[in-house]
Formats: sequence, structure tokens, C-alpha cells
Amino acid sequence: MIAITLLLCLRTEPQDCHNENVAFDGTLMQCALFGQAVAAEHLKGRPKWALRRYRCGASDLAEA
Repeated sequence: MIAITLLLCLRTEPQDCHNENVAFDGTLMQCALFGQAVAAEHLKGRPKWALRRYRCGASDLAEA
């Protein structure tokens, strides 16, 4: 499984950042093409956070 790792930072405190992993159902190529849209969707309803960068890779998410 592929995951998108988002580096999110507070808009008011740009040095306060953390990573969030988001599951992506697709290939690495699809993640590279559509990852930005997935990141934007993930940020909806989170106006305090800004996306600094994202990357696609093998998932570290536990599979249930």
C-alpha cells in the first residue's frame, strides 16, 4: 500500500510542523500525479494548517 506523507505546519507558527500519513489507494505514479489533490482534500476543514511538502512512499500505516 502507498501512503502520502504530509508535512503540515501551523500558519501562525511556521516552525511548528508535524508529519501526517494518509493512505493512498493506487500506484506511486498515480500518487505523484494526484497527491497534491489528495493533500488539498485532507486539509479541508483545517484552516490553521498549511502544507509545506508531501511525498509518496511505501505505507507505514497498520493494515486492518
